[in-house]
Amino acid sequence: MAQAIHEVTEANVIVAKGKVTKTLAERISEEGKTVTDLIARMSTDIKASTLASRKYHDEEIKRAFGSKECRDLTVTDASDLVEALRERGKLRWAQAVRTRLIKVCAKGVALGWMEKNVAEITEKVAVKVQRQRLTLDQFNLIFEKAPEIADWLQDAMLLALVSGQDRSTVGLWRRDWIEGHVVVAKRIKTGVQIAIPLKLKMKAIDMSLEDVIERCRSSGIESEYLIHHRKAHGSVVAGSPVRYQSFSQAFADARTLAGIEGDNVPTFHEIRSLSKRLYLDQGGVDTKALLGHSNDATADLYANARGIEPVKVKYDG
Repeated sequence: MAQAIHEVTEANVIVAKGKVTKTLAERISEEGKTVTDLIARMSTDIKASTLASRKYHDEEIKRAFGSKECRDLTVTDASDLVEALRERGKLRWAQAVRTRLIKVCAKGVALGWMEKNVAEITEKVAVKVQRQRLTLDQFNLIFEKAPEIADWLQDAMLLALVSGQDRSTVGLWRRDWIEGHVVVAKRIKTGVQIAIPLKLKMKAIDMSLEDVIERCRSSGIESEYLIHHRKAHGSVVAGSPVRYQSFSQAFADARTLAGIEGDNVPTFHEIRSLSKRLYLDQGGVDTKALLGHSNDATADLYANARGIEPVKVKYDG
């Protein structure tokens, strides 16, 4: 009885101060909610690829303090997790896990399971980009060795270079993306559609996008995809798309054969940067639109068409 009277008195004081409080029943229902419980409440209404990567982030968080009650999670807990990953040299991973933990804690605050976002207070993880840029000379050396690694690698390299698209878009590039005189490339990561003229030509290698597509289609194999397996092996069927994750390893193997080695050697992803730089030197190509980089103008374009209409790449060739 005495405890009940005390709680009522305390509640009256809080109300008098104008503060919003929770009922005793609400507080009881929130007791025992763990970080694992909180993660289970996170939205899954996202792209499958994003959901898959977040699964690994969530596992890292749960290993650290999944069984801990949300209300007991501290800034020190969050900081210790991030620092442990940083000390192991996993800077990008530490950065990704911290970002995910901030979102998880924000959900906890929104649900009333936590008083504050403890992850947001932790120190940001600074990642210095050290990877070398790819030069055209290096591209050509690797290109020469590519057939020794995979029969599809040269096509993938050329398609990435001339189109300026990332590896996931190149890997899932379908033959039916051609609409009249343009290719409507669909960026897998962002969902943005980019209308690229077939006549877009990279003068540095004297090839147009149309040339590259024709080269890809001349493999003699029926396939819906430009970059495809040409021979069946194991569970792989001829004509099936090459997993874009395979691009990086195949490129790295060809790079080694070309004698380009070191700690910070350029990866397949650097073809995208090389593409932009070559087009900038060439002139007459809207590289921001081509690479899907947003600015005020393109952002307005997305808004006007609600993302349905493709971004048109201007080419004065």
